Amino acid sequence: MNDYQGLQLLIAPRSPFCRKVVACIAEAGLQDQIALQIVDPWTDERLRAANPLCKVPTLMLTDGTALFDSAVIVQYIQDRSGAALIPRGESRWDALRREAQADGLADAVIRRFVERSGSDGDRASKVVRRQEQAIDAALGRFEQAPAWVDLPVDVGHIALACAIDYLNRRSPELDWSAGRPLLVEWFYDFRTRPSFVVASSTGVEQSGSIVQG
Repeated sequence: MNDYQGLQLLIAPRSPFCRKVVACIAEAGLQDQIALQIVDPWTDERLRAANPLCKVPTLMLTDGTALFDSAVIVQYIQDRSGAALIPRGESRWDALRREAQADGLADAVIRRFVERSGSDGDRASKVVRRQEQAIDAALGRFEQAPAWVDLPVDVGHIALACAIDYLNRRSPELDWSAGRPLLVEWFYDFRTRPSFVVASSTGVEQSGSIVQG
């Protein structure tokens, strides 16, 4: 019997966190076993019933409960599949730190976009500047501490690729690649990885809600 039969992942278009989870599912070889369901976090009451935060991704389990957010879902995939998404031993903490840094980068891009989409004001300008500082610092840290590039692919790499791809699409005016040759070379190579291609073919990259977590 398929241990994953009945599992359903609720996702929304464009979400870098959804793409991260879909790519991790592909890395674990489970893309044909976990059903993907695109939802609108603004209107779909099924999502709120499962996740009181009404955010994606949310993984529906066979017992009727749900798991969220993306970091928790990745750990579930790891535990159930035995995939090497999160290394064992001391390397675990480096991978999880890089995942958190990449997720924070994606969150900063989202918050910047939301603030810029609203009305002008001193508070909004301060929030935008703060998010831009976070984006620059996160990218800079990856660029200046390149030991992670040569490590076996883990959740930190996947999260970073998804965050950069979202930044590239959502805020091209920031020109994230300027002065970051290491990140540019790594990202454009990584985006051809089969799991990333799978994540890109699910509709996650298409237009849609920006609510995710």
